[in-house]
Amino acid sequence: MKKARRDTPSRWTYLAVVLAASIGMFAGFAPVFNSTAGIFFGPVSHEFGLSRADASLSYAASMLGLALVSPLVGRLMDRYGVKRVIGVAIVLFAASVASMSLQNGSKLMWAGISLIVGITGAATSVLGYLAVLPQWFDKRLGLAVGIAMCGLGAGAIVMPSLTQALVSALGWRTAYVVLGGGSLLLSVPAWLLIKERRTQLDKDLAHAHGHAYRRSFAAALRSWRLWAIFSIFVLASAATLSFGPHLPSMLVGKGFAAMDAARSASTVGAGLLVGRILTGVLIDRIHAPFVACGFFVAGAVGTYLIRVSDTYPLLLAACFLVGLTIGAEGDMIAYLIRSYFGLDAFGSLFGIAFAGYGLGAVAGPIVVGIYFDNTGSYAMPLAIMPVLLALAAGLALSLGRYRPLVEPRDHESGTHIDSDDLTVASPLRKSVSPAQ
Repeated sequence: MKKARRDTPSRWTYLAVVLAASIGMFAGFAPVFNSTAGIFFGPVSHEFGLSRADASLSYAASMLGLALVSPLVGRLMDRYGVKRVIGVAIVLFAASVASMSLQNGSKLMWAGISLIVGITGAATSVLGYLAVLPQWFDKRLGLAVGIAMCGLGAGAIVMPSLTQALVSALGWRTAYVVLGGGSLLLSVPAWLLIKERRTQLDKDLAHAHGHAYRRSFAAALRSWRLWAIFSIFVLASAATLSFGPHLPSMLVGKGFAAMDAARSASTVGAGLLVGRILTGVLIDRIHAPFVACGFFVAGAVGTYLIRVSDTYPLLLAACFLVGLTIGAEGDMIAYLIRSYFGLDAFGSLFGIAFAGYGLGAVAGPIVVGIYFDNTGSYAMPLAIMPVLLALAAGLALSLGRYRPLVEPRDHESGTHIDSDDLTVASPLRKSVSPAQ
């Protein structure tokens, strides 16, 4: 087979990849749709007479769509490349968000379009944009992920307050259209900046790598660690993402004004931003399950304070702690999959783990909404959330040392490569850039 020399990328290339992921996630599924769900909750419920459980169907349906399609999106990225998949997704996602303005009071339409938003938005979330970073970074992967996730955190801060202003000034229908258009406007330049590290030699070897993919994927499916990681994020997201559609209503129920309640969602976004950065820095230096455990404990404290406190500053601090935990969850999924299972089937395994994250976010809001409709209180769900986070922390600690299931091998020479020194950017270790 003809050899192809790999040129050493410039520092701008590394910066551009991280910047693309950051901008893309700022305008992607989580900030544009998830973090604003609670803002639309009130006006849509008022116009159509929806109950809390009915209104939360939008958030839950979108997360169900994301959960169902995540394994498929992961496989498509493994096969066709990350950039192609994201390019299609950003257009479809923007159109589906704008289509939310067409609601006519039908619960089926309310949930159905939200389901489509989740399906089309999966690749615009961390599932898509973070999948390209392990191609470029190894020892600084955690830091790269943390910096990129700042975009998502910033979006989670900006979008709730922006959406509240749009709803107040223009109405909720126009707000959905503006959010969809704005998402597309920002996502296109992000997509143009994405660059995958795939040389001609990589493409020539793609067929040969099919066996490595099947072997790694099959081994991972038999590993209890994959399903432990899956369960960790089911539990953690059920506890923390339940706040998405309900948090503003919780604060309104405690006697605070609508704008103050919307500020609580932005405070979660601030915590999410800090959590992204802090997690990225820590997991490059401390065993990732230990870091996850610490953040889950912080989230448990935050949910407890939301249940017992009626003091606005303390409630904002509690929201910040919950945001920290949500921020850590997003960073951890990709890092744990890469660390325990390598890169041969990364997209597919990342999709499976991310589906667990989505399933928890489906069940949590619906259960919380049903409980509130029946009792008029959030007390019991808020009491259970810290328990779920404690279970997630215990599972994280059970993962143990990083144990790649398939020993890395240089595809050209056939020699083994030490997994601690593996450059994830390529199957061939021809050169190492300082950015790695």
